[in-house]
Amino acid sequence: MKGIPLILLAVLLGATGQVIMKMGMKIYGEVSATSVWGQLVPILKVPQVFLGFVCYGLSAVLWIAVVSNVDLSLAYPMVSLAYVVVFLASWLFLGEHISAMRIAGLILIVAGVLVISRS
Repeated sequence: MKGIPLILLAVLLGATGQVIMKMGMKIYGEVSATSVWGQLVPILKVPQVFLGFVCYGLSAVLWIAVVSNVDLSLAYPMVSLAYVVVFLASWLFLGEHISAMRIAGLILIVAGVLVISRS
């Protein structure tokens, strides 16, 4: 499948961006949905948040190439692989707790992606 490597790169960049952004927001602190707009410039001055946005933006640009070359019904479910990357990175780099229920859910996601990718 010609588009799978590009899909995986886009997904990996997006997931990496999310984790790095979370690291930056741990430095900056909590914001609410209503206050984020007023704090956006100082938030983006946190290097990790900015780098996270860059990774996420590159992911979006690559996604344009993906959707122009691959059936969306195949490509889009692959985005759920970001759950796996974020799940593991959150545990490894952010020290987040992983419960048995979360692991079971992750297994179901991976199984679903495998079924779709083989179609």
